[in-house]
Amino acid sequence: RATTRPRVSEDAKPMRVLRGALLRAVSSNVVAVRALACKGSAVRALSGKGSAAWNEEWRRLGLGAVQEASAPALNRLMFVQTGFGCDQHGDRKGAGATSAAVRACRNAIEFNSIPGMVDHVPGGRKNMLIHVKLGIPEGYSVDHDEIRATFPYGRLLPVEVIHGGLTYGCGRVVTELGDEDDTAIVVVAAVSIGYNDPNDASEGHKTYDTRDGH
Repeated sequence: RATTRPRVSEDAKPMRVLRGALLRAVSSNVVAVRALACKGSAVRALSGKGSAAWNEEWRRLGLGAVQEASAPALNRLMFVQTGFGCDQHGDRKGAGATSAAVRACRNAIEFNSIPGMVDHVPGGRKNMLIHVKLGIPEGYSVDHDEIRATFPYGRLLPVEVIHGGLTYGCGRVVTELGDEDDTAIVVVAAVSIGYNDPNDASEGHKTYDTRDGH
């Protein structure tokens, strides 16, 4: 049986054209987002999880920070970076807050470039001192060697860990990843870099004040 489509007024035609354009744009964006998601999954599958890919890359290139049990004071502060890391799934008894801490350190350094270290640190980048301060939720531990492996060069001072960050319920339990509940862990990191001036007996860095003209 033949049907008659309702007649569209001249005033309504522009709105129908606009609606059609919007629907096509949304559809294109959905396809693009799905493509990016698939690409991201492939990249993650190839590069590995967490910090493993970074650590392996440093080792392959002959890079990697050196852990210092005791080192000279970082009394010449040159750069301070902060980062945030979140871990929603995993074995908390074994890894604790390590994954979140590594992500916080990576977040602090991965968007920065410090080429001047070669010229301004006595002994070059290998002699650069790194101080890491982590705020982790109470009751969780961190593998310090995993923190060290995050950095491509320098001398890592003893990692300072304080109570901080937070935990929250992410609403999802993935037993395949080792979850016992839906607890997610957030860690914050402050990464300070510089060097030691042997002619300065100070145990800490100098603080500059705008009131002094700095």
